[in-house]
Amino acid sequence: MTTAVRDDSALEVRIAPTSSRLDLKTYTQILGEVRLSLEEVDRTALPVRSPRLRWAIKSMTMERDVRITLVPAVVPAKRSLQSIAAPLNGFVDGVELLTASPKIPPFFSERTVARVGHIGKHIGPGGGIEQVSVTSLNGDHHTAVVDEGTVTNATRAVLPAKSAFSSVTGTLDVLSHSRGSSPRALIRDPSTRHAVRVVAHSDHSEMLRNAWGRRVIASGILQRNSEGQTVSLQMTDLEVLPDYRGPMDPADILGINPRITGDLSTAEYLKQVRSA
Repeated sequence: MTTAVRDDSALEVRIAPTSSRLDLKTYTQILGEVRLSLEEVDRTALPVRSPRLRWAIKSMTMERDVRITLVPAVVPAKRSLQSIAAPLNGFVDGVELLTASPKIPPFFSERTVARVGHIGKHIGPGGGIEQVSVTSLNGDHHTAVVDEGTVTNATRAVLPAKSAFSSVTGTLDVLSHSRGSSPRALIRDPSTRHAVRVVAHSDHSEMLRNAWGRRVIASGILQRNSEGQTVSLQMTDLEVLPDYRGPMDPADILGINPRITGDLSTAEYLKQVRSA
């Protein structure tokens, strides 16, 4: 079962070429990086088991600039219309932050930052692009522009500045293990709101699969950027943590020790405690 897509649940990608003809390879590469970025932000912003969105082109105009409007192909029944704003606003906000400083934005991973850099590599005489901008059509039509400064900051944001043995705690997500390569995963860190890339040993594959979707603490060589943000982890150990429980409801402990005040009334007991 699916839900109809609202017209404002969309992202506009604007590409300004340097000539009247936009190179087809450049066009498809930029759109590909945007689509994958939206998918990655969506995975980091929303719980692991949330149904995911597939993106489609709703409209395209080619005048001086090329304007493409991307919308979810369908909205799964278990996804609220409000939740579509997470990847849209998260991606645009992230591009804006990277344009201002070399920091990994909230809901971004190292890979997503690199994708913004790949979009920007086409800017300039050699790439055939004057400018690329993205606009979230959800709410106030917020726009962010990818420029040469964005590319520089994206490169610096994922450049390891220091390494030390440490750990990362969060939810394990996005497992991949290609033949001949080390298994990889992402850990969504709730404290920083971005995903940390984890590279493990081949004998950790089964351990990672069993821990998918669980809260874990992964230890190893942790790399940080010049801002002190975690970039990646070369994992040596993984521990699955107990499922998180929210704050206890007062009703759960009501009456657990009816004689705690002794022979005093509640008011007398509180007065005694406060005057102690």
